Amino acid sequence: MRNFLSKFRQLSEEEITYFESLGITRKEKAKTLIFNADKPFSKLFFIHSGIIRAYRLIDGEDYSYYFFTNNEFAVDFQSFLTEADSPLYFETLTETEYTEFSKKDILSLYDKYPIFERLGRVMAEQAYLSAAERLKQHQTDDLKTRYLKLISRNPTLFQAIPQHYIASYLGVKPQSLSRIRAEIAGKLY
Repeated sequence: MRNFLSKFRQLSEEEITYFESLGITRKEKAKTLIFNADKPFSKLFFIHSGIIRAYRLIDGEDYSYYFFTNNEFAVDFQSFLTEADSPLYFETLTETEYTEFSKKDILSLYDKYPIFERLGRVMAEQAYLSAAERLKQHQTDDLKTRYLKLISRNPTLFQAIPQHYIASYLGVKPQSLSRIRAEIAGKLY
C-alpha cells in the first residue's frame, strides 16, 4: 500500500501511517464472497495480493463487471458515492490479501488530512475513465481488439482465473472467446 501512496508525494509519514491504521487486513481463500449485492457499498478494499471479481446476477446469469488486482482499490464507486444499493457482488478469485477501509473512516480521514481528498478525487477520476473506456470498447471494438487490450493491461489474469469469467467480462460466450484465442495463437506461430 505504501507503494501506491508514494505516488502522492505530498503525503507525510504521519499521514500514511494514520491511513494504514484505519484499515483491517484480511486474508481470504479463493472463491470467497466478501460483499453481497443489494446494499450500499460502504467499504474500500485495497488489494495487496490476489484478484477480486465484481459481478452481477441477472435472471440467474452471472456477468463479470470488473477484475481488481494487486495495488488497486476494489470498490463499486457509484454506490460508494451515492449510497445507493450496489447491484454487484465481490468475490476473491484467488487467495487474496486485502485491507478493508470503512466509508466512515475514509470521510473522517478527509477531515483530519484534507490531502486525502485529492486521493479520493483521483480514484473517482480513474473509476470514471475506466468505465468510459470499457463502454467505448464495447461500442466500437471487435472482440479480438477488446481481448488484446485486456491481455496487454493484465496478462497474468489469464493464467489465474477461469476463461468463462473473462468471456463474461468481454460480453461473449466462452466458445467465442475460445475461437479468438485459437485464431491469435495460430498467428503467433
